[in-house]
Amino acid sequence: MPASAELVDLCQAHLELLRRTFGEVSSVVYLTLGVNQESEPILVPIAQVPESSDFQDLLDPTSQQIALPPSVINTLSPGELAGIERPDPDMGVERLVVPLMHQEIVMGVLVMLRSDRPWQASEQQYLQTVSTGLAAGCFLDRQNQWLRQRLETKQTLQGEQSEVFHNLLHQFRNPLTAIGTFGKLMRRRLSQDDPNYRLADGIVRESQHLNELVTDFDAAVDIGDADIAQEANPPLLSDGNEATPKPLLPALGRSLEPGPQFLGDVLHPLIMVTVAAASERNRQFWHSPIENFSEQLVMVDAQALQEIVANLLDNAFKYSPPNAWVWLLGGVEKEGYLGIVIGDGGPGIPLEDQEHLFSRHYRGIQSQGTISGTGLGLAIAKDLVTQMGGAIDLVSPIFSQDPPLPWVPPPLHQCLSMDERGTVFVVWLPVMDDQQSSSR
Repeated sequence: MPASAELVDLCQAHLELLRRTFGEVSSVVYLTLGVNQESEPILVPIAQVPESSDFQDLLDPTSQQIALPPSVINTLSPGELAGIERPDPDMGVERLVVPLMHQEIVMGVLVMLRSDRPWQASEQQYLQTVSTGLAAGCFLDRQNQWLRQRLETKQTLQGEQSEVFHNLLHQFRNPLTAIGTFGKLMRRRLSQDDPNYRLADGIVRESQHLNELVTDFDAAVDIGDADIAQEANPPLLSDGNEATPKPLLPALGRSLEPGPQFLGDVLHPLIMVTVAAASERNRQFWHSPIENFSEQLVMVDAQALQEIVANLLDNAFKYSPPNAWVWLLGGVEKEGYLGIVIGDGGPGIPLEDQEHLFSRHYRGIQSQGTISGTGLGLAIAKDLVTQMGGAIDLVSPIFSQDPPLPWVPPPLHQCLSMDERGTVFVVWLPVMDDQQSSSR
């Protein structure tokens, strides 16, 4: 790995300072660049003072008078390499060889030459200190070049991945648009009294939802592209102010925009889809009347709330047995918050899993089963709720007391048994207060 221009300038500046300190001296810094076929170190001069051609033969590493024998690199211990003085009576010079050692690795050598007097012990000690700084500079230069190569490789890979993502998103939009079009055509041919009209309407609505998600995903990929471009030109020096850490991308790939919403307006489309899904998945689904969700305004991002409830309902269907009850209960309140209860009469969640349940990719006991999953649904739900100023509570088992806890719907008290441990998630959302209402 060749030396950078910055390292060459650093070494050249040090040699100039040494010339001012010691007077008429000649000096050269050699950098080790591996070994040749004979296992001898390859030494390349990167800086020398003076630069006059009168000294080229003397400082040439191939010169027999100055060439550093391989034994200096290969056989001497770090202690023995503290400084090697090699007088040459034929040339009338005193030569001092000082290795550039960093963490017991020889990064190169510093060779000092003068003809007027031998090198004193104090001078050798001074040069040893200088060599330590030069060795650290050589090490940092190599490390920096290695890191830059890694960064370039990473940027190339990320750029290729980004192109693939953009291509896939573009291709995904085509069949998605076709599905939405087919749904609209089907809906036009059906009267609103036809039982199939609701299914066709659901196809159109969910295809629009998918289009929104694709748009958010595309925007998230664009943010990654901009970050790659910024990393390609890192600043040379800090301005002295610590950079503010970038916030992680939100779960939806965009910043949430909470606003006043009636829960019924947000949840009604999702409830209609869930009713159809329950029949298809052989589960029994109960939900509070829509008006129970619409008594108060809450501050939420509508799309984010739909994602939260959809994830929790999907888990309830997925991990409960056939014919089990799944429910969506509204009207639960505590000071400053309105709750949405998503529950199921399934096997429950082991206590040892509950502590880590909202961690990304954590599946606990389910990882040993046959039901597939990514372990992301609950983590995404908690992230979105937190961004909206809310919280999620988990209760499992739910039938540890009699009568059942208040978040089990009264109509289901007789349908559920104590043998069904069950699971409940309560999503708490901030209620819009009077001050917020008056400011609108």
